Amino acid sequence: MGDVEEYPRDVKRWHHSPQRHRWMALAVLEAENRFRRLDGYEDLPRLQAALKEAIPDEE
Repeated sequence: MGDVEEYPRDVKRWHHSPQRHRWMALAVLEAENRFRRLDGYEDLPRLQAALKEAIPDEE
C-alpha cells in the first residue's frame, strides 16, 4: 500500500470526511495502474473453495 500512501501525502489541507474519501479513492485508482498480477492468480477460486471446505463456518 506504499503507492496509496504516496499520492495523498501532497495534500496540504484535509477537510471534512467526504473530501478525505475522495482523495483516498483517487490514490487507490492511481496506484491500481502499478499493481502486478500475482503468479497463479487463476487458481485463487480453487484455493478459496478449499479453504471454505477446510474451515468450518462460525455460526
